[in-house]
Amino acid sequence: MKRLCRSTFLMILLSVVAVVGCTRNKHAEPAVIYDYLEAGGFNRADSIVNTISDTRDYEWTLRTIDSLNELGQLSKPKYLFYRTVTLNMLNQQSTSLKLYYQLDTLDMKELKTETDIESYVYTYNNYIRMLCDMRRYDRALREANKADKRLRSIGYSTFTEHHDIAQIMGESQLYLNQDDAAAVSFQNSVKGIHARLANHRAPLDLRECQKTMNAIAKAYFRKKQYDKAKPWIAIQDSLFTIADRDEERDTVFLDEMSAEINYSRAMLAHAEGKEEEARRAYHLYQQTNTAKQLASIINNNEYLMQTGQYAQAARNFERLDEFMLTNAYKCDLENIGCYLLPKYKANLLAGRLDSAMHVASLVAGAYNQAMTDQKASEADLLAMVYDTEGKERKIAEQQAKLSRQQLLTVVVGGTIMLLFLLVYSVMRYRAYRKLNETNRRLVAANERAEEASRMKTRFIQQISHEVRTPLNIVSGFSQVLATPDMKIDSEELQSISQKIVDNSERITKLIDKMLDLSLINSKADIVCDDHVDAVELARQAIRQSGIDKATHLDFSLHIDDSAKDAIVTVNQRQAVKALTLLLDNAKKFTLPEAYRNREAPKDKPCAGLCVEAGPADVVFTVEDTGIGVPPEQAENIFTEFVQLDDYTHGTGLGLSIARALVRHMGGNVVLDTTYTHGARFVMTLPR
Repeated sequence: MKRLCRSTFLMILLSVVAVVGCTRNKHAEPAVIYDYLEAGGFNRADSIVNTISDTRDYEWTLRTIDSLNELGQLSKPKYLFYRTVTLNMLNQQSTSLKLYYQLDTLDMKELKTETDIESYVYTYNNYIRMLCDMRRYDRALREANKADKRLRSIGYSTFTEHHDIAQIMGESQLYLNQDDAAAVSFQNSVKGIHARLANHRAPLDLRECQKTMNAIAKAYFRKKQYDKAKPWIAIQDSLFTIADRDEERDTVFLDEMSAEINYSRAMLAHAEGKEEEARRAYHLYQQTNTAKQLASIINNNEYLMQTGQYAQAARNFERLDEFMLTNAYKCDLENIGCYLLPKYKANLLAGRLDSAMHVASLVAGAYNQAMTDQKASEADLLAMVYDTEGKERKIAEQQAKLSRQQLLTVVVGGTIMLLFLLVYSVMRYRAYRKLNETNRRLVAANERAEEASRMKTRFIQQISHEVRTPLNIVSGFSQVLATPDMKIDSEELQSISQKIVDNSERITKLIDKMLDLSLINSKADIVCDDHVDAVELARQAIRQSGIDKATHLDFSLHIDDSAKDAIVTVNQRQAVKALTLLLDNAKKFTLPEAYRNREAPKDKPCAGLCVEAGPADVVFTVEDTGIGVPPEQAENIFTEFVQLDDYTHGTGLGLSIARALVRHMGGNVVLDTTYTHGARFVMTLPR
């Protein structure tokens, strides 16, 4: 939501004035109702708002807008446009969101000038862009089509061909997997660009059109459709050439265009494996002034991370606090995901463990409040949606009532009256059935929401415990070591150091699980192009889990003759991680603490890993003599955050992550319920 364009009012108003002359449909049907003023409707009140907004004192700008509106100097479309843009600049998107619903109730007769129409168009533009940034893609498309229908009623037939709006619609369709519809919308965006540049080729026009094309390329990047992104990068070159040769060339715009184009080229070349070409493009990007701006330093670390330049990315993220303070960003879920987690990953991979631990602490501390703020934001959106749909229902009901009254004045006679009553009864019966169905769905949705809320609450409690406990241990022992004149013998010092290391690793593993869960839930593709020896894969997992060194159990590895030369085609890192999680599970649930409130076995617990190969896959069987899993919980244990016993630390994520990773690679993880001496998990990977 906070990613809306922060351009000044002057730039926006120049855009509006620039397109006023070219947006009226020359072939409009006689449905046009109003004669527009020669001046297009731009008056002294607009100049006042423009002048005050140039000061960037947006609180003063809001007071001025409200005063002019009370004096009747601003039409309603202009009032909505100026106020929502100003609120967005103040990072008060939730307040501006509540204003947007007035677009639905606005009488189209109030659009009396061309600037009224443009204000309406640009306000709707900002609205559907906000919905798209909030990932409410279906809602964004509905609002765009609704606005198009209303504008066509007064002869404005190019709304969905406005290059910005068509781009947003295409982006929403692309994320909804409507690729063909998205391609049509993007072509409409090109039509809008041609229409704009046919009459206006000022530096601002060229820059805005290039930004639209770059946004389309980025959308295809996020969907990893690099072949479709390539033409949109190439088209931008022509706009840059025109802007560079223009008599009124704007060096700032040219620098911004060059930066965006070369950064996109670097990303594309890297995705295609053309590393030398990628380095050249990224070098050209770094030569621009735009690349040296704080926003670019923070937002364009994706290339550094993808090319393994973790140290440079970590250095860039050192200015993240300054960036968030400058833009008044809060530590909400969106910013945790967009900035804090990438910063943590960059520091971790760069070997800056202290910085990574600091970021992990920030994430742990801010997560609870971020969840609360997210719920409040979602509630505001739902309230606005329900209010809008409620008004639409009232209008529909009023229209139905008027139709019935007109029918009553025409229809006379008992037979016709009886027919009317019959029709009315049928309508009521259908409405009653529909209401019952709606109520049933609402009850089901409410139950799902309550269950989700319980799951989130439990997750927050578990994460808080899992982070707070080791942090307290690390903090406590650190204070002991820092105490002046504290005498500690070498054996005790070694014990304290080991505990600090163990608990630091515990926090790191927790953050890794959170990152794995984020990767899985994002439905990102896991590239499976590693041809790995199955036996070596098993040995790596054993080493990482440390189960063979556990003193509380006897561990054995059995390699079947069929698996000695077996090769699996997987993502080696993720496959080892999944098998490690299963071994960790066997190690944890054979500990003495696991038998709390139940009789412990007399013999020492055992665990084993068996590797067998079939014609199509390799089977890894992890078996233990621990506390086991009830057969009725065979599927429930693979659900995120589910724990059958809270005897020890844990988040309930290990088994769900293991299964999800393996399924992404074409395999599966199941619990063998026929085994009754503990737990037996069977993992299959394709050959």
